[in-house]
Amino acid sequence: MASYRRAELLDRLGIGVIVALAVIALALLLLPAVIVVVMSFDTRGYISFPPQGFTLDWYYKVFNQPVLVNAMLTSIKVGIYVTLLCIAFGVPTALACVRGDFRGATALSVFVLIPHMVPGIVLGVAVLFTGALFGIGPSIWLQSITLATYVMAVMVRTVMARLQRLDPLLEQASANLGATRWQTFRTVTLPLLLPAILAGAVFTFIEGFDNLSVTIFTHGYRDRPLPIELLAIVQNTNSPLVAAVSSVQILLAMLALGIISLTIGLDRVNE
Repeated sequence: MASYRRAELLDRLGIGVIVALAVIALALLLLPAVIVVVMSFDTRGYISFPPQGFTLDWYYKVFNQPVLVNAMLTSIKVGIYVTLLCIAFGVPTALACVRGDFRGATALSVFVLIPHMVPGIVLGVAVLFTGALFGIGPSIWLQSITLATYVMAVMVRTVMARLQRLDPLLEQASANLGATRWQTFRTVTLPLLLPAILAGAVFTFIEGFDNLSVTIFTHGYRDRPLPIELLAIVQNTNSPLVAAVSSVQILLAMLALGIISLTIGLDRVNE
């Protein structure tokens, strides 16, 4: 009886330690973002914590500066382009890796991961030099294609995880009923993959919207995205305007995750 109580006490102690570590880790992840958001409402003209007052003037200035508004629109465009490219190439790649009957299926799934394993700075420099050899300069399209290559693995792996859970008998039954491969994909496979595609689209959009390591080498000089403008602001000023811009980016990321949560639920992505 004593040994049973001791084991139960150790189990509770272990659970308590795990919960405490999880809370600490969550606090370390969220605390910097919370501090940035709080500082964005400060009435003083420089970044400091804690704030001495509350104002929305810095957000007003963000949306009344054409440079920042254009940079935000450029980042939204890049995020959309990256998302569309990842859907167009990532979904067929995932289908080939899971449903493909050829020797290189495993090698293909590993190959897709390689750009994502390379540091973004290295990939950006490589694309910049390679583009220079072929006379291709930095532009919004070069940035979008590079970022899509960089985050393609997110879309592929998300769709692959969902596809591996689907019962192939559903597709076989559709074929036995006389449906073509395209009809089977359109009416059976695609609707079942939509939760994973939507989740992958949101994550790739976020990465395309706020990536800096790749963007700094591939963006067009006339189409400066928001991360580049934010970097310039940080280098030239110490006002809460930086915190306001960062808060806008945090808000957009939270809205994107909220869309997933309200539509399909984060826990149903790979069901």
